Amino acid sequence: MNNSGTDDQALSLTGNTLDLEDGGSVNLAGYLDNTDDQAISYNTSTNVISLEDGGTIDLSLLNNSGTDDQALSLTGNTLDLEDGGSVNLAWLLRQYR
Repeated sequence: MNNSGTDDQALSLTGNTLDLEDGGSVNLAGYLDNTDDQAISYNTSTNVISLEDGGTIDLSLLNNSGTDDQALSLTGNTLDLEDGGSVNLAWLLRQYR
């Protein structure tokens, strides 16, 4: 025997039945209901997605609406961001004089 402990058989599927070439079958009908039929809801106040049978995803950390809400201040030729960072605008002022 040259198969080294293998059972080389073809599989075929007819309807919901999986058949082995040399005999034997498995009815897979019991596995067809593999859905997780649940309602999903989204709370706009808390930014949380909830599943009917339990489980949540908290999206509140992503609730920045694509903005970076910071105050700007101008001191001389320097534009400063409230949370750090600045741009020296002197070159721009020289260019348009």
